[in-house]
Amino acid sequence: MAISEKAIQFLGNSLEKGRAVPGQSLTNSPEEKYNWEKPSEFTNVKEATLYVFEILTVPETVENMLMSVSNNVGIVDIASIVLYSGFLEGKWNPDVMTLLMEPTMFMIMALAEKAQISYILESGDNEKAKEMDPNKQVQKLSQGVNELDKLKQQTLNKINPQVIPEEIKKVVEETEIKPSLLEKIKKNTNKSLLSKEV
Repeated sequence: MAISEKAIQFLGNSLEKGRAVPGQSLTNSPEEKYNWEKPSEFTNVKEATLYVFEILTVPETVENMLMSVSNNVGIVDIASIVLYSGFLEGKWNPDVMTLLMEPTMFMIMALAEKAQISYILESGDNEKAKEMDPNKQVQKLSQGVNELDKLKQQTLNKINPQVIPEEIKKVVEETEIKPSLLEKIKKNTNKSLLSKEV
C-alpha cells in the first residue's frame, strides 16, 4: 500500500513540532504506563480537595493565579487547568476530577475576593451582546418566516397523495385528537362528597 504525499507531510510536520505520531501510545511497553493509566493517588474527594487547596495556596501559585483572574481569565478555565494537570500527573481519575470542579472554583473565587479582585466565571462573560436595530430584527424574522413558508410549500408539492397507502389514510382519519394540556378546562359541576353544603 502506497503512502500518500499528504500523509508523509503530516508525519514530517508532527515530528518537527514534537507531537506524538498517531498510534505511538499503542507501541509503548505495557510496563511503561503513563501516570493516568496507573491507579490514581486520590480516590477520596475530601482528601483530594485538601490537596488542591494546598496547591492553590502556594505563594507563587496564588500570585500567578490572581494575575490570570485580574486579566479576565475565567474561574472555570483556571480550575479546569489545575484539575486536568492533576489528572495527567495521576493524582485522580476523571470521576474525582469532575467532583473536584465545584470546590476548586470556590477556592479560586475566595482567593480572588480576599485579594479584592473582581472575577468572571467564564472567559467572554463580560462581553455584551450585540444589539440589533429593531427594524432589522423584524426584517430578519420576516425573511426567516418566508423561507420556512417556501420550504413548507416545496415539501407539500413533493408529496403525492396517491403514494400514501389507504390504511394510513384510514388510521389518520379515525384518530381522535385529545384537547391540548394548555386548553382551558371546563369546571366539573359534580359536587364532591367531602364538600360543604351551603
